[in-house]
Amino acid sequence: MDEKKFEEMIKFAIHREIESMDFYNKASNMVKHSGTRDLFLDFVKQEEGHKIKLEDVLAGKIVLGKIEKIPNLKISDYMVETELKPDISYGDILRVAMKREERSVRLYTDLNEKNQNEALRNLFSFLIQEESKHKYYIEKLYD
Repeated sequence: MDEKKFEEMIKFAIHREIESMDFYNKASNMVKHSGTRDLFLDFVKQEEGHKIKLEDVLAGKIVLGKIEKIPNLKISDYMVETELKPDISYGDILRVAMKREERSVRLYTDLNEKNQNEALRNLFSFLIQEESKHKYYIEKLYD
């Protein structure tokens, strides 16, 4: 992959992390369950950390993390997309969150597969793991 295309993909990923931070901030204000609110606020911090890691990639610095295997309950695989709106139900908030995390996993998987640099592959594997954790936590809540 050429450098310009790769840079565009990283900028897109950064934009997605910012959108995720905004989503979880909004969703945390919409849920009534304090445990879910705390989880979403924690996700905001984690998404900000992902954004910083991606910005480090653009700046030429790469931060690596430990890679773990995260279970995939595949609940979101069979759900229809919906959007966050003021009168949304708790279940729908979780469905939106699951689908968002599913798309993030797919994005980082694509970036990982298109890159030969081992350090960057480790970074994308780490981000896949992080987004998979988010999806897994939300799927457990939903289930």
